[in-house]
Amino acid sequence: MPALRKLVARGCEVCEWQGQSVETGAKTVDCPWCHALTRIFREEWLIPVVAGTNPHAAALGRLGASKGGTVRAERLPPSRRREIARKAAQARWRRR
Repeated sequence: MPALRKLVARGCEVCEWQGQSVETGAKTVDCPWCHALTRIFREEWLIPVVAGTNPHAAALGRLGASKGGTVRAERLPPSRRREIARKAAQARWRRR
């Protein structure tokens, strides 16, 4: 998996320098003019785009997937949950 990158707009605390750069980690960046500390004005995550996938749809899918199974189990009646559990147990014992 590639490193997460973000586009960061920074400004110097001492002089009037401002600039943008792509950063990969949490590191301190000094002003290129006076070498003082800089302050972050804006940062945006850069999401790598893979051909054939929509990164926004993938992110929404991951959000739903984290809670999908438990919500589905809560909505099922107890008899259906027992039936699903019985089929899963039989499938596990068939493999042995």
